[in-house]
Amino acid sequence: MSSVTTQARALVVLSALLLGCGPREGSLTLRLVPAPFEDPFQGVEQLRVRVLDRDFVVLRQLEQAPPGAGGRVELGELAPGEQRFEVQALGGGQVRARGWSRLLAPEAELALDERIPFATAKVAVALPVARALTGPFVADGVLDEWRASPSLVLDESARVSGPPVSALDLRAELRLAWSTEELLFAILVSDDCPSLRPGEPAGSCGAGQQPERVALGFDAGDDGGVVYGQGDLWIELRAQSVTVLRGELKREELPVAFALAPDGRGYVVEGALKSSALKLGLGPTSRLGLELVIGDQDPGQSEATVLRASGTAGDATAPTPPEAMGTLGLAPVSP
Repeated sequence: MSSVTTQARALVVLSALLLGCGPREGSLTLRLVPAPFEDPFQGVEQLRVRVLDRDFVVLRQLEQAPPGAGGRVELGELAPGEQRFEVQALGGGQVRARGWSRLLAPEAELALDERIPFATAKVAVALPVARALTGPFVADGVLDEWRASPSLVLDESARVSGPPVSALDLRAELRLAWSTEELLFAILVSDDCPSLRPGEPAGSCGAGQQPERVALGFDAGDDGGVVYGQGDLWIELRAQSVTVLRGELKREELPVAFALAPDGRGYVVEGALKSSALKLGLGPTSRLGLELVIGDQDPGQSEATVLRASGTAGDATAPTPPEAMGTLGLAPVSP
């Protein structure tokens, strides 16, 4: 796969008109940004776009032939208001690639240009900082500087143990941004009973049995193997602690913050992993193994629900072998 073709694929856009009450119309453009090392449109026969509201109810679905490189998909007219978009590339009756927008609230008079990481299964794409953030990054659990759509989404399809969940029960969006010095992340978890500390009330659900648990795994260089090597990390994040279960990490190499979501319907984990912790430089040709695990045990729930990006079996604390992790690609600065 040549880099020229991959760059052209990044120009595939979806566009729509946003209708307002007055004579003025706005526009929405969704740009699909792939990892530099893959073509997510290979073998694709159909493109499906789903428009969902804040509570993940499907408002509209559009299916059509995929565009060529530099092509354009017209979504028609959309009413303004909060909505999110899921884009699926279908081939052989299966979803071959997928991308999600963040929750957008475009107004009719604005022109909104959104870049959506778009990849095959077990591949995630990090946007460059200049595209992902509107201002300086601060690890404070508040996402006001982020404008990136998610690089990875975990929902019922990623559940490896515990009772089934809906998108409102438990769902996680991982947003990623990179610079040569660090990999920034923001994890927005939709959770109907968020509890960040033991015994803390989880909204109207009562006191949580276990605090929320998040784990991140990194395979530096994406070289696989069953043993964690130099630069590989497995980190468990909780509201009161950062625990390194595999690898080496200095405290200053990972500033991190846990906070309840502003609407009370979940929580946020935000941090900045220094490239020095991974023992490699970061650039548009870099590849990393990546894993994200969410553990959730609501009051009265005998077994924790575990969402795992790789689909590997195991509880929320079991480190994923590097060879089983997904792959993270860093999008170039240009798209």
